[in-house]
Amino acid sequence: MAERHPLDRVLTLGLVVLLLVLGTVSFDRAQRGRYDFHHFYLDARYVWEHGELNPQFDTPNPDDRRQLPFYLPVVSLALAPMASLGRLPAAGIWAIAQMAALGYSLHLLRKWSSDRYTDVPAAAPFGVALLIGLPALIEATKFNQLSFFVLALVLAGLGALDRRRGRTGGVLIGLAAVLKLLPALLLLFLLFKRRWHALAAAGATIIIVMVVPPLLVFGPEKTVQYHREWYEHNVRGDAARGLLNADLAAHFTDRRNQAIPQVLARLTWPEHPHAALVQPLHLEPAMCQRVSYGVMVLLLAGLVCATRRPWRDLGETRRHCEGAVYAIGMLVFAPLLRQYYLVWALPGLALLARAAASQQSGRMRSLGWSGLAVWTVGMVAWIWPLARVLGAHLLMLIVMGVLLLWVGVSADQGRRSATRISADDAE
Repeated sequence: MAERHPLDRVLTLGLVVLLLVLGTVSFDRAQRGRYDFHHFYLDARYVWEHGELNPQFDTPNPDDRRQLPFYLPVVSLALAPMASLGRLPAAGIWAIAQMAALGYSLHLLRKWSSDRYTDVPAAAPFGVALLIGLPALIEATKFNQLSFFVLALVLAGLGALDRRRGRTGGVLIGLAAVLKLLPALLLLFLLFKRRWHALAAAGATIIIVMVVPPLLVFGPEKTVQYHREWYEHNVRGDAARGLLNADLAAHFTDRRNQAIPQVLARLTWPEHPHAALVQPLHLEPAMCQRVSYGVMVLLLAGLVCATRRPWRDLGETRRHCEGAVYAIGMLVFAPLLRQYYLVWALPGLALLARAAASQQSGRMRSLGWSGLAVWTVGMVAWIWPLARVLGAHLLMLIVMGVLLLWVGVSADQGRRSATRISADDAE
């Protein structure tokens, strides 16, 4: 067995310390009822005590109303047993589960970032990615959302596809889409990769998990009612219209939301509650919505064109790069792009760090360093209020996605060249 490099040991120790610190922060905020765990807990507690979702949507006391109408009914139902234990034990379970999901994700990404075509220690690229991605980890921990769980499920699903376990990969991706609707974008990834068993398993998982548990607990009538309410909030509500409603809470519409509709609205809608001081043109909300959808369609068309080749024709690095780009797409196409979702860009960071250390080609290294620089500049620009208004993180993610696709293409070209050289030598 090869001796481990000292840097590898240091990184392992650092990861343990990081998980302990972040786990402590997660638990502290959860048990004090801070940020999003509070909302998950209240809805889950109501399900446990009453056997139904909270029917109240608008009450004087915010804690007395349904907290999470944007989530499928099964999410609160699944969390109900945890909430039955009380806030303190539930907070402990939540923090442990958060760190388990994060630890598993970092374990997989450490493997993704290692490359035999490099002269640097194997731990170095992952260490760089982890260091510059630390603000995203801290923000996700601070908000105690579902971000780490989604990341772990997506990475586990992609890992199962690598091991030719398509059905398992599909189930894991389907579970991620049930937790948070945005990972459903990966169904397109499975479609264009021609992973038919995985696609079928993902679709079946979404339908079964979404419908069967509520049917068993709530009954048919309430299950239909709850899903109709979810549909009204998500497909026909403000989220589907890009949150272009001046009456919404500030965190949906101000600089913290880097989504395409909000960035465009701040730049073009004069009555926007957080409009940019200088607007290059003026658009009404309906036109903002149409233009933002047009931009999304163009970006999605570009993503589809760049990732249309089937799985069997691609090398592992390109597969990972395309999977990481779809994870970034979960952010870019979201109606609410907040900073606690940025952990979904970590797979892309790991692959860019790997490319930066690669000895395969100068172009690969340039692309890797460029991607890392784009992320770093985008995160530092967050300090500047104007950059936040203009959508610094949105632009950062789009450029990173383009560079990752290029890294994948370059890796495949290098793989084919090496194969041809080996064939020539054999002759």
